[in-house]
Amino acid sequence: MATTPEECIDALWEAAERLDESPTKAQYESLGLQPASGTIIRQIGGWNDAKRAAGLETAPSTGERVGPKPDDVDVTDREWTSMSVDQRWHYRNPERNLQRTLDRRARLRAWVNERKAQRGCRDCGEDDPACLDLHHQAPDEKERAVGELITHGYGRDRLREELTACAVLCANCHRREHHDVATEGLRGWVHTHKTTRGCARCDEDAPVALDCHHEGEKQETVAELLADGRPYEAVRAEVARCTILCANCHRREHFVEPDW
Repeated sequence: MATTPEECIDALWEAAERLDESPTKAQYESLGLQPASGTIIRQIGGWNDAKRAAGLETAPSTGERVGPKPDDVDVTDREWTSMSVDQRWHYRNPERNLQRTLDRRARLRAWVNERKAQRGCRDCGEDDPACLDLHHQAPDEKERAVGELITHGYGRDRLREELTACAVLCANCHRREHHDVATEGLRGWVHTHKTTRGCARCDEDAPVALDCHHEGEKQETVAELLADGRPYEAVRAEVARCTILCANCHRREHFVEPDW
């Protein structure tokens, strides 16, 4: 998907905030922001044209200026002067930096919400962004959720990649998706596993009568793992720690004679 002029302007604003001045092309490139300066020029028509579109000064810079080190910054003068423009900006403007980060995250979340609403729910067509989730179609390849990518500072290029890998589903359809594919599939696997094993203490093999008995300590039962929608690997590992017992033998295993 092509970079939009709005994205170019957002990047120029971010550069200006970091530098405390309208960025030259070289300054912008030194910050490592995206989109690239060449993309901005192609989209808007020239560097000064882009800065005018962003409402920034177009007068040429006289070069990098190293301002005085703030009193509350605990670094040496030598370290201060050797820092990049971006690093010094972070030290001089901690509150602005925090607000800039929060504003950037908010802009990206709004951008993601717009794209979810444009696509709508794959299964029912719901287009209210408050209801829409991103369902990764290849869970094994998922590194982070889109919300986590935004929190960790990733930009629109990386978010586009993740959006492309996801289907948009409303919350209701998303639950059905995981219920049908994961939960029911796992319940079926557990059912087959119990039927194949049968009770370890007697001849009972009806799956409805069979339980998973933990030999050692347990944090969650297999039923709780299934109800919580835990992944296949977690359920299978827990089942492997269990002995299959029928309900009667399971009662006998845990029965404690009253002491009176």
